[in-house]
Amino acid sequence: MAFMQLGDHKLSKADVGDLLDTDHPMVERFRFDKQREESGRSLDFALVILPRAGVRYYQQRDSRGRRVDPVARTLTGRERMGQGNRGMWVEQGEVMAANHSFFPNQEFNDLGIGSALYVSMERLYRQLGVNRVNLLAVDVGVYVWARQAFAFEAPDLAADLAGRLERFLFGHRLPCAVDEPSLRESWDLANYDADGHLVDGDLAGKAFMLACVSGWYGVKYLDDPVHTAVAEQSRRETFARLPDKIEAASPDLRVR
Repeated sequence: MAFMQLGDHKLSKADVGDLLDTDHPMVERFRFDKQREESGRSLDFALVILPRAGVRYYQQRDSRGRRVDPVARTLTGRERMGQGNRGMWVEQGEVMAANHSFFPNQEFNDLGIGSALYVSMERLYRQLGVNRVNLLAVDVGVYVWARQAFAFEAPDLAADLAGRLERFLFGHRLPCAVDEPSLRESWDLANYDADGHLVDGDLAGKAFMLACVSGWYGVKYLDDPVHTAVAEQSRRETFARLPDKIEAASPDLRVR
């Protein structure tokens, strides 16, 4: 019997383990926990992040996600890093997916762990025939999921937020002549850099998203080349910074 089946797509337990494998130096593995299953029709599950004992790293955030001066730490292997809750189902013969929630331990933010989890998650989605993935972005997800190339479902949201970004920049005495037509997607706002000016240590787009955007519904198409390119660029930037934060990270680390 298949460990996982959705529509015509079947995976063994070994297949799932291989697809969720990662070479992120701080992660031993992503544990797959089934939560609810209707055979061949739907599946809810969690991916739990298990730490790799003995790895030295520099903590970038406190328990509330606030930036701190980097503090040297060593993983014991008992830390609770977080987990992502996901769902998949068959709808009119198509396998759909939703990222229900992600509960990160914010002390491990800025270390590429969430990005590594989603690299593995997308491999699993693709193997099961998923193309469209939905989510509700809240909390830090309003920025993180934009960087992972989830687009706004609401067609007018980008234009509304572009106007609010201009007011945010003005309030922080930053250059505020925003070219609103160029800010058409969630990632355009998240990556907005205001000529390199920082707000509380973050580039303007990130600071704006985290401070002023309460939540949004998003969608990503895994076969869309723009979505793919945006996400890959974001991950390259994230992983390129890891050698300065994690002693076991090599300069050419890409994280599969």
